[in-house]
Amino acid sequence: MGARALAVILLAAACTSPGPSVATPTPTAEPGVVSVTALLDLSGPRASVGAQQRNALQLWTEQHPRATPPVRLKVVDVAGSDARLLIELKRAATEDLADAVIVGAPVVYDDTFGRAVDLAALPVMLAQPVAADPAGRAGGRWAFALAPSLARLAAALVDDAVRRGVLVPSLALSDARDRVDPVTATLAAELEKRDLEPLTRITIGTDGTIPPVVRSSLSVLRSVQCFAPLPVCAAIAREARSSGSPLMLYLPYGTSTNDQLKDDRDLALRAVWPSSRTLIPPTVLRTDEDHARAAFAKDYSARFGARPDIHAAIAYDALSLLADAAGRAGADDRGAQRDALERITIPLIASTYTFAQDRHAGPDGTDVAYLRWDLGAPALAPLFGTVAPTPTPSPAPARTASPSPSATR
Repeated sequence: MGARALAVILLAAACTSPGPSVATPTPTAEPGVVSVTALLDLSGPRASVGAQQRNALQLWTEQHPRATPPVRLKVVDVAGSDARLLIELKRAATEDLADAVIVGAPVVYDDTFGRAVDLAALPVMLAQPVAADPAGRAGGRWAFALAPSLARLAAALVDDAVRRGVLVPSLALSDARDRVDPVTATLAAELEKRDLEPLTRITIGTDGTIPPVVRSSLSVLRSVQCFAPLPVCAAIAREARSSGSPLMLYLPYGTSTNDQLKDDRDLALRAVWPSSRTLIPPTVLRTDEDHARAAFAKDYSARFGARPDIHAAIAYDALSLLADAAGRAGADDRGAQRDALERITIPLIASTYTFAQDRHAGPDGTDVAYLRWDLGAPALAPLFGTVAPTPTPSPAPARTASPSPSATR
C-alpha cells in the first residue's frame, strides 16, 4: 500500500479539492489529431500480454494511416507498478495532453484509481477485467471496460466446472498478488451466492514451488483453479501426469497462449481458459464481422509471427472505438468523445460492444467461452466432459506359469 499512498499524494498535489468533471473542450498536443497513450506491462511477469497489446495497437495504426481524424499513439511501459500506472495516467492527461488513454495493465478499480481517472478527465479504456461496471463509481463517466467483468468470469468458471462435474474437490491456487488475481475473491463470492462450498485457497510462495498439500492431493482432486504463474500450473500438470490423475486446470483470463502453453504438452492436454468465442473463426465466414475477425487474425499472424489472443483483440478494439468516437465528436474535445463513446453499439474483434451513460461495461457477456489447446491452436473446449486425459491403468503383471512338478521315480 506504500506505493499506492505515494500515488495518492502525487495526485492530490495536482488539485487539492477538485469539483466534479465536466465535459469541456481541452487543449491537445496536436489540434485535429487524436492522441492516445497506451499504458502497458512491457516488462515483468506480464510482458507477453503487454507485447500482444502493443503489437495489436501498432497493427491498427499501420492499417489506418488515413484515419479521419488521424490517430497518434504513444506506448508507455508501467512495468507492473500500480504507482507508475497512476503517475503515467496523470502525465498523459496534464503533460502530454492526450485525448484518451488505453490501460492494458490490470487494475483494481478502487477509490484511488477512480479518483485518478476523474482527475485525468479523459476517456480511459480498460483492457483488463475489473470487478464491475465503472458507471456510477468515482471517475466512472470517463472509464470504459472492454473486458468481461470479474463477476462474469467467476460465473462462467463455476458454470463450466459444475457442468463438467469437476468443481469438487478442487483448490484455488494463487500467488497472492491481488493486483493480478482479484478473481479469487470474486470466485468465492460467486460460490457463496450459489450456496456452494468455498474452495480452499492455497498461496504459492515466492520461489514458485508447488506446496506439499497440492502434491499430496492430486490423486483426489478433480480440478485446480490455477491463478498462479503459468510455470507453476505447468508443474502441476506434470505432477498430475506422473501420478495418473485426471486433474483439469482452469487458467485465468490473463493467460497468453503464446506463453509456455503452446510448448508444454502436459499443460495443453489439461488446461482450459476463458476468452471470447469470436476468436475461433467459423467454418464458413458468413457475416462482415466474421470476415473482419478472420482478416485481423491473418494480418496479425503475418506481421508478428504468432496468433493473436484476447489481449491483442481487445487492444485493437480499443483504438477502433476511440477512432469511431473521434469521428463523431472531433479530435479536440475529450468530453464530446466520451459522450460519443456512450452512444456506441458496434461489433468488433473481441466482442460486440454496447455503451450508454449508465453502462460503461461494453462487451457482450455471452461471448465468454472456454478455450483449450488443440492441434497447435486454441479451440473451443467441449461443453461437457473433462478435457483432461483419461488415466491409462497400468497393465497387470504377466502371470508366470507355475513350474511343473519334477518327475519322481
